[in-house]
Amino acid sequence: MRCAIFHPGLHSLMEQRDWNELPIHCLVEIFGRVGIESLVETIPLVCKYWYDATFYPQCWEQLIFTKSRCLQCSKPPKPRLELDEDSWSDLCLMMPLDYTKYADDSVDKFLQFAIKRSHGLVTTIVFHPESLLKAGQIAWMAQRCPSLKQLVLPRYLSYVINFEVSNSICNWKELEALQIASLIGLKKTIANISKHCHNFNHLSIYVPWLDADVALAIASQLPHIKTLDLRLSAIERNDLIVILKGCQELEQLDVSKFKGVAGDQEVQELASRIRVFKHEGSRASCLHQ
Repeated sequence: MRCAIFHPGLHSLMEQRDWNELPIHCLVEIFGRVGIESLVETIPLVCKYWYDATFYPQCWEQLIFTKSRCLQCSKPPKPRLELDEDSWSDLCLMMPLDYTKYADDSVDKFLQFAIKRSHGLVTTIVFHPESLLKAGQIAWMAQRCPSLKQLVLPRYLSYVINFEVSNSICNWKELEALQIASLIGLKKTIANISKHCHNFNHLSIYVPWLDADVALAIASQLPHIKTLDLRLSAIERNDLIVILKGCQELEQLDVSKFKGVAGDQEVQELASRIRVFKHEGSRASCLHQ
């Protein structure tokens, strides 16, 4: 492979290559995987062919914010609804009280532009953890993205926006996965998921403490869930048992803040059916094949 890359003949061919000859479906496939900022600010300026390709709605199915518009520099977001070590850091549990002073309208402008270009085809929205949403944005988004399947929310949502999320679930009947970092309105969100989202299978909740009411809501209203990620949320033993008994179809469970699994026979027995069970601060404490 290395020799082929530096072969003189191939190098000459690459230099002479006209990127306008790349099939449009290939460009659309590529553009659909880049961050929303590049798709808006950079790609259309390369050439007219690329500019024209950005008008295909398929380019806008996955809206991933790779930057925080209110910080001078930021790293790409890692939370993609997967059980890996690259998700949100523990910092997602903390929010400076004066953080909102950095907010501007850029997220709103990007979102509106992208959703309009998508013509209702958006399936994934991943907000940067530092994004600040304005009241009304989630409700506006819900009306225009009926095909949404995956939603990763910022680490801070106002009281009003949390309930916007809860109410918007009714519009997302195809929703399969949600990542959220707030308990506000969460029981209502879970109830609406149970009622309206029949393909839902992945829930990530990153809060300091998961209370008993939420644990019961998960167990009783999401019995068919496949993946539950509570790695940054402390949870009581009895509440964990409630979830294990209620969610009989779990395939992946991360409760890395929970202590005492190794010596708890009941928990071990209930979790024995789960293919990937992570606990006690370890990312791979107990794996079941």
